[in-house]
Amino acid sequence: MCFFIFFAKRGFIMVFWFIIEHTMLPIFVLVLIGFSLDRKFGIDVKTLSKVMFYLVIPSFIFTKVYSTDFPPGSLSLIANIFIFMIICFGLANIVSKIRHYDEGMVQSCRNALMFNNTGNLGVALIILVFSHDPFVVNGQTPYLTEALVAQVIIFIIQSIALNTLGLYQAGRGRLSARDTLKVMFRMPMLYVLVLALLARYLSWDAKDFFFWPIMEMANNALLPLAMLSIGAQLSQTKIHWLDRDVWIVSGLKLFVLPLIGLAMIYIANAVLPGTFTAVSATVFLIYCAIPTAVNTALFAIEFDNNPDYATQIVMNTTALSAISLTCYIFLGHILFV
Repeated sequence: MCFFIFFAKRGFIMVFWFIIEHTMLPIFVLVLIGFSLDRKFGIDVKTLSKVMFYLVIPSFIFTKVYSTDFPPGSLSLIANIFIFMIICFGLANIVSKIRHYDEGMVQSCRNALMFNNTGNLGVALIILVFSHDPFVVNGQTPYLTEALVAQVIIFIIQSIALNTLGLYQAGRGRLSARDTLKVMFRMPMLYVLVLALLARYLSWDAKDFFFWPIMEMANNALLPLAMLSIGAQLSQTKIHWLDRDVWIVSGLKLFVLPLIGLAMIYIANAVLPGTFTAVSATVFLIYCAIPTAVNTALFAIEFDNNPDYATQIVMNTTALSAISLTCYIFLGHILFV
């Protein structure tokens, strides 16, 4: 028992420090750089947002969708991802009604709860978790591939939903439904998504296309440019550290929704045994606990739909997730392994 407690404490510290050093610290340094550059030179956040929307995000979508395979047997995981997003949507509606939000705040709240940072942060965490005990056998990582496949499925579903429904919701907060759809269809994300799916299923080798290296370079610029944009936006924002609405959503995102995800795992396995393995259950629990997607803040900036609120939620959930994610990772070890 004492050995288990000692091992758990060491593991907790290791995971906590890894998350801080390899995920949180680089993110916040980039945000600080964006903040400082705006204070020094005055960054045009709208122009930076246009670069993201018309080059970086489309490149990111195309390269990831084109390169990712959905393995057989992934339908149950996909179904649970959609069910979880519907629950998040409903929870956002309940919060909005209780808090008497206007249309713009309703849509911002939905995006904040529904969409997670499943790309850079999600993949980094999965590699961390499944490259250490108790998932290491004789120095090998036999469960890492299964975990990464599950994580990529989650990322693709979230990415498609964020860049369609999330984009619509961000615009809907300030525009009519008709005008929002007009704006959406003027943006390249939808067309790039369709093109990537066509290229995959028509067996077209997009990597031989001269534009592929450009898309890869733009894809790699997503995280730094997004963080610089958020830093610049924060510099132009009057931050309300005690904003109740920000803290309500942050608390729900990091502490309530993961518990709902945990309940879904047990219910799914009770109804249909084997729906979640120890690996997929751990990945799904981590997905439910990951902070709000950076793109929700970028969308809010682009449509001028409560950008201060959206930006503060991204920063709050990202900072606090260093603690909450570590707790849920260890909870997953205790329950599923």
